[in-house]
Amino acid sequence: MDAEYVRYKSKVDLWLFLLILLNFLAVFYFLSKEWSWIAAIINVGVMGSILYLLFNISYDTKGEDLLVNYAAFYQKRIKISAINRIKETRSPLGAPAASLDRLEIWYNTHSSILVSPKDKIGFIEHLKALSPKIEVQMKKQKQKND
Repeated sequence: MDAEYVRYKSKVDLWLFLLILLNFLAVFYFLSKEWSWIAAIINVGVMGSILYLLFNISYDTKGEDLLVNYAAFYQKRIKISAINRIKETRSPLGAPAASLDRLEIWYNTHSSILVSPKDKIGFIEHLKALSPKIEVQMKKQKQKND
């Protein structure tokens, strides 16, 4: 596989989206009852910004780099050759990941970043094709007959 530009969008957990939406609707409801339309309009703007940030997290491969894009204007650049391990995790730590179904990418000596690509398997396979030395640690899936 050659090192062309490929984008992987972040998975967004339904519970996270609903939590944000319910918060927005509750605030909007109480603000509209008080006829505080300016505050309600500000709330709509804040909600739009949060949803924009939530749905625009992505992970791109470009040449020899993995680009982690979040916060609409921030990009973390990691050399794919510096990645030594990818580990499946559900860590709730803050990260450019909109889902708890995450991968922890270890690179350089002791650095790591959490990501949540929708297509985890495709993402991992792509990175391994670009750097076969990457070690992958996936949690075992439960069998239906267990």
